[in-house]
Amino acid sequence: MRVAICMATHEPDPELFRAQLDSIRAQEGVEWTCFVSDDASGPDALARIEELIEGDDRFVLSHSEHRLGFYRNFERAIAMAPSEYELIALSDQDDRWYPDKLSSLVAALGDAKLAYSDQRLVREDGTVIADTYWTARQNNHTNLISMLVANTVTGAASIFTREVAELALPFPEVPGEQYHDHWLALIALSIGDLAYVDRPLYDYVQHGGAVLGHEKANAGLESLGLLRLDPRRWRGILAGWGSAYFDVYLRLKAISRLLLDRCGGAVPAAKRRSLERFYRSDRSALALAWLAVRPLRRLAGRGETMGMERVLVRGILYRHLAGVKRRLPGRAKRRVEDATALKPEREMTAQMRQKVAPLFEITASNQPERINLLVPTVDLDHFFGGYIAKFNLARRLAEHGLRTRIVTVDPTPPLPADWRQRVEGFSQLGGLFDEVEICFARDGREPFRTSLDDRFVATTWWTAHIAARLAGAAGSERFLYLIQEYEPLTVPEGMWRKLARESYDFPHHALFSTDILAAFFRREGIGVFGDGPAGGGAELSFENAITPVVPPGEDELRKREGRRLLLYGRPEAHAARNLWEVGVESLRRAVAAGTFGPEWTFHAIGTTGGGGRVDLGRGRSLELMPRTDQSSYSRFLVGHDLGVALMEAPHPSLVPFEMASAGMPTVTTTWGESKTAESLAAISPNLIAVGPEPGSVAAALELAVARADDLQARLAGARFPWPRDWDESFGDALLDRVAALLG
Repeated sequence: MRVAICMATHEPDPELFRAQLDSIRAQEGVEWTCFVSDDASGPDALARIEELIEGDDRFVLSHSEHRLGFYRNFERAIAMAPSEYELIALSDQDDRWYPDKLSSLVAALGDAKLAYSDQRLVREDGTVIADTYWTARQNNHTNLISMLVANTVTGAASIFTREVAELALPFPEVPGEQYHDHWLALIALSIGDLAYVDRPLYDYVQHGGAVLGHEKANAGLESLGLLRLDPRRWRGILAGWGSAYFDVYLRLKAISRLLLDRCGGAVPAAKRRSLERFYRSDRSALALAWLAVRPLRRLAGRGETMGMERVLVRGILYRHLAGVKRRLPGRAKRRVEDATALKPEREMTAQMRQKVAPLFEITASNQPERINLLVPTVDLDHFFGGYIAKFNLARRLAEHGLRTRIVTVDPTPPLPADWRQRVEGFSQLGGLFDEVEICFARDGREPFRTSLDDRFVATTWWTAHIAARLAGAAGSERFLYLIQEYEPLTVPEGMWRKLARESYDFPHHALFSTDILAAFFRREGIGVFGDGPAGGGAELSFENAITPVVPPGEDELRKREGRRLLLYGRPEAHAARNLWEVGVESLRRAVAAGTFGPEWTFHAIGTTGGGGRVDLGRGRSLELMPRTDQSSYSRFLVGHDLGVALMEAPHPSLVPFEMASAGMPTVTTTWGESKTAESLAAISPNLIAVGPEPGSVAAALELAVARADDLQARLAGARFPWPRDWDESFGDALLDRVAALLG
């Protein structure tokens, strides 16, 4: 029986590598060929590899020009082995095999799917550290869930069948870290048995350059004990629980689902039930209880998981605590949101890793080709204009004949039973879910299944991080990036802003909201206009449809009693770019200067909270109005005479346009050399754009008050060429180009 030895190398130590090759050449009683996949070693290291195997036809070398990492390099090495090799053994680049290693594993394999052995731990000079691998934990080769929770199979100690290799390839891309030997062991144990040779068959060399040493692989849980009672540590503890959910639990949950899909009917019924129970453990109280009590197995001498189930349970509890936060009453919820808002950070944090964590897709040949539009989540409290644009793009793509799916990448808050109907109540989204699929990919409600021909559309900076990886896995050179803002301005300085800026470096085609925003990117040399990997991508622009408003007639305005000012402002911490404080301070200055007569009243919309009043001085106040639906919003606009909608960003925002279309002189803000007073006035003369300082805005308010009495000019300024219909925004000609870019 011929054995394919699949070795992964990267910059191997010359002496350790020579010893590894000599020990392979010394194997007795087995016919073998060694397939060496080199992971982008430099010219000198590659030359040494070639020199050491030169003249020995049993070694086949293939060099990767691009760095893969050990996980993908072992995948590549296994794929190198031709199908006539019935058995496959893995090899590191720096161990020392005993002469009977392969023959002993072959003999032990029998009817099992994978066999592995113990190993002796040694230093580089051969000094023995331990005579067995099992110095800190128990071995396990029979219990599938224990193997899922805590791997016990070392790749270099194992040999497995061709059937295992074919089921394992391609290796999955899952959240968090993943290891080739864990995946192979799970495939083998899912469809059959593992065999174990209870003696060392090689020396496992421990050194600083090893990818994963014995100590790290056998690390157990550290308990904080009484330190957990210190409130100063709670934020860090909860962050750890969040990492347990996103980096550990979701990875294992994804693997459990993939095992069921990959192995299908080859998984015996009892193992299938165990995998399904684990998969449900974040949504089933019984399954969670089962997982929580598993560590008690150590009382019966079965402690092979080292209590890792406790980590998983904490992660699941974190998910449910996050759900509780979303159900809090309005004021309490806002306090929690403000307390947990993004903070400036210098280093990568667990929260950041969770934000850009890859989605786990299950790629299958029986899946239809889809366009996947990645959105953060479905949150009815924050379903503003940007979301309406995203969902209308999905609708129009579907109407254009492209099978389209909305994919959420963040955890989704609890949704009411009528959430679909409420989403379809927004502008032109009626019947959306009859045409467009939706997948809550981060919640594990159902597997995120894709085909090899799927294409991806990013809609925010963190969805771009995720789309880049998904597109690469599907063989696409670029994804489509729907850009509705320069998003680094929406996050704190430091590492958050760096991650947001990096999103424009991924290879993509850009679909800009407005030519004004595209002009900013062009002027700054960002993304498709830059020299980096994204450079040279196509750029398209569209104009977001504004809410259709029928302005009042001149007679109606003339008969109107009093004057009403409308400020669009969002006092919530996450909406700082709407310049709420600047708007309020500007009104106070204008009131103090006597700009407004006694006929003026002041109103504000935009907050997701309740009503209330803000003192403006001199006995005047700003009334905060509750949020309305879209049809009521249109009627509400018509009842006002002057608008204020500030935006500290290069995108012009749609609210000023909607106010202008309702016949209001509208004060808004400029940005740089792209969003200027001239460019905005060219769209509608009702737009009065100034710098984002209270003094400038207060002066613009004086001008707007004077214009409010010029009724004919107000109504003339309400008529300007801008889409009021999403079918016009995403017209057929634009969609033809989008479809061509998506391939």
